[in-house]
Amino acid sequence: MKGACLRDHAETYKMPSLVSCPRGLILIRILIFSCVHINSEILSNEVSDVQFGFLGSTVTLTCRDSHPGFAVLWTHNGSLVRTRQTHSSDGTLTLTNTTRSMEGNYSCHEPRGRVLLQSITLRLGYAPEYLSVSCKLPSHFKILCTWTQRVRTHLPTKYISSYSVDNSRPEPCEQESMEVNECAISNPTFWASKHLVNITEVNPLGSKSTIAYVDVNKNLKPDAPEELICEQVNDEPTRLLVRWKPPTSWPSDTSVAFPLKFELQYKPVGSKFWSKMETEETSMVIMDALMGHLHHIRVRAQDAFINHSQWSEWSQVVQAQPWSDPSMIPEATTDNVFEPIFPSTFPVKATEKSADPSFEENGSQVLIILGLLAAVMVVVVFTITVLLCVRNRRRGNVTKQELTSMVKMKSLLI
Repeated sequence: MKGACLRDHAETYKMPSLVSCPRGLILIRILIFSCVHINSEILSNEVSDVQFGFLGSTVTLTCRDSHPGFAVLWTHNGSLVRTRQTHSSDGTLTLTNTTRSMEGNYSCHEPRGRVLLQSITLRLGYAPEYLSVSCKLPSHFKILCTWTQRVRTHLPTKYISSYSVDNSRPEPCEQESMEVNECAISNPTFWASKHLVNITEVNPLGSKSTIAYVDVNKNLKPDAPEELICEQVNDEPTRLLVRWKPPTSWPSDTSVAFPLKFELQYKPVGSKFWSKMETEETSMVIMDALMGHLHHIRVRAQDAFINHSQWSEWSQVVQAQPWSDPSMIPEATTDNVFEPIFPSTFPVKATEKSADPSFEENGSQVLIILGLLAAVMVVVVFTITVLLCVRNRRRGNVTKQELTSMVKMKSLLI
């Protein structure tokens, strides 16, 4: 770069005796100084550090290439740093009560601002805190653990995961990378029900470990059954054939050793009650479907041997209507509008059997009739009681009058 500058200048002025001239020597020195200045600025631009600090704290930035006893000029994202922030003569910048707006690129320059001494990228955030860890077992052969930050750190973070069984030596929990927030344990030990999972969060301000206890029996939760379909049964107006497949995460080659049981629920559209059936097969026939009405059907799965394991989530709900005799279907008219037998605003509630609203209405009518009969009987009994009381009083008055007359007769005879 120096040679290029000198050659260009020499060609411009074309002075063969430039070195022997005092003024030429001064000019050469100026050119050399300017070339060195350009080179020093380019090299300084390549020096950039990253510094991390706590949000809300006091952070000090140090310009390491500054001269002792001389102040330097600080810029933040290309703008001059405000005067309320502390500058010192030893080349440091002190930021108090730091906020996210103070993040960015800081540069220190010579007082005249021409020479860049150093660039610093400031990142602010928090140290790691305890994580929220959740683990589940979609089958007997894998534990899946995921976690989320309870406190957002705003800083680049890595996670180190491991697990141990019965105080044994920790083994790594399989992660695709240290930046993802999930890991997997293959072939867990089922005879040791408690597994200890350790997730350590690491960032430039520190680290924090979160320990989670996993009970492989209680946390066993299959995925939802798949490909649920429902079909009509020919010539059967109250039957529906339902079929599904076990979740793909439950190995099919272990269905004998680790079978699943399924709970099938169904109800007419608009009903507030679900009917349910259980089976270990992957198909069932609903025998008591409501003729001519659309039904909702869903299914879920659970380990057949471990009763205290968890039920899976419900499969997607499918709709189906039982077979109807085409000759019995009435023609649609403008006066006949189909209305569901159940109001569509009823909430969904699981029960052993669907309730028939007509039974409830008949029961209410019977209760009203019985109440009226009871009221009539009470009135009749009360009336009879009053009449008997009046009759007894009259008999008492007659008896008193007869006794009085008899006493008078005896007194006259005497």
